[in-house]
Amino acid sequence: MDFKHFRLQIVLRCAGILLGCLALAWSVYETQFLMTPIVFGLFTLLQLIALIGYVENGNKQINDFLQSFFDKDYTRKFTPKLSGKVFQEVSNGLNKIMEDYAKLSLEKEEYYQYVRQVNEHVEVALISFKADGKIDLMNKSAQRLLQSPLLYNIDAIGNYDPELLAILKGLNSGERKLYKTQLNGEWMNLALVAKKFKLSDKEYTLVALQDIRQELQQNEMDAWQKLIRVLTHEIMNSMTPVLSLSTAIRTMVDEDSSPKPLKAVSQDEINDIHRSISAIENRSTGLLNFVNAYRDYTRLPELKLEEVKPLVLLEEIITLVEKDFQKENIALELSFEGREEALLLDPKLMTQVFINLLKNAREAVAEVNNPKVSVRLDQTESSCNVLVSDNGPGIPEELREDIFVPFFTTKKQGTGIGLSLSRQIMKAHGGDLKLLESEEGSRFEVRMNR
Repeated sequence: MDFKHFRLQIVLRCAGILLGCLALAWSVYETQFLMTPIVFGLFTLLQLIALIGYVENGNKQINDFLQSFFDKDYTRKFTPKLSGKVFQEVSNGLNKIMEDYAKLSLEKEEYYQYVRQVNEHVEVALISFKADGKIDLMNKSAQRLLQSPLLYNIDAIGNYDPELLAILKGLNSGERKLYKTQLNGEWMNLALVAKKFKLSDKEYTLVALQDIRQELQQNEMDAWQKLIRVLTHEIMNSMTPVLSLSTAIRTMVDEDSSPKPLKAVSQDEINDIHRSISAIENRSTGLLNFVNAYRDYTRLPELKLEEVKPLVLLEEIITLVEKDFQKENIALELSFEGREEALLLDPKLMTQVFINLLKNAREAVAEVNNPKVSVRLDQTESSCNVLVSDNGPGIPEELREDIFVPFFTTKKQGTGIGLSLSRQIMKAHGGDLKLLESEEGSRFEVRMNR
């Protein structure tokens, strides 16, 4: 008989208690000796105590196991309190669980240290705070950027920059904002991005701050250099022939550093002077038109927003330009996908954008076989994009970054403000105009915000 089996041990002890109770009852009613009932009573009590102790010893491992979890002590090892295969299997199972949790705890600690090191060494300033303003994370970059020690509440920022505090608290999830501020006498252009999330029913706001002053200065310098290069090119193209013709005229009317008598000027020279003056006038007029175009570019009209359905607007624009396309045997297609809803747009300015894009596309495919221009409208509940594509030769890689620079053009008769003005119009609408990668021809994306 195997007394190491737990269930058998329980059965035997219960049987001993039952027999003890029967013997106690028999001795009380059938014997006259007082000691006999006492002996059987003690025997029954001892069997009951032994059963309770046996069960408690079996449960002690479970209690120790749970206590280890409460104390987060995953290093304990369990050995069977009682002999038998069942208790050995229970101990092995408990030890395996403790090993797994110890491994998970170590991985969690390693990951925490990894995230902490990343937060401390990343160049972007990070601040995370709860709904009550308590700061849970403020890395070293944030301390250096704000020139302050570790803060414990976001309201402390209001002591030296209340406007920045209002922006931090008012940022929505995913919202980006630029803010110019002065800290300790130094101006900074801060780019702020917020992300809101929940953990254990607690709301957190994670804000990334970055001083983009150097980037803005570099971009500003690049923009000025490109603009000066274009202006210099245009002015030189106008002034060089003007100077050359002026020198030629002076040579015709000058004699020994003094004006030549009118009678000494031949008819051919008079004709040359007349042509030269006409050329100077034309170049001066061209330069004046260029300056006027620059002035008009810097004075974008104020938006007059109306509820406009993009598909209806595009259909009207296609009607306006399709005759020019038909004359040159250029296929013009309009496609639509999504839901047709109205947006707040300035129809006149948006018409100017699309006519300019279509005009550029028409000129780009003028010398290709089977010329084709397509306009595709994708409108969803959250976005509205228009793709204007052509199968022309495309824009050279070295010119892709310059096509939006004001007055940059590769056309002999172009002003160079069409694309830059179109992008400016889209920016005013809160959207954008971009040149996308394309395997064939050119592809422009007009993004309209809802």
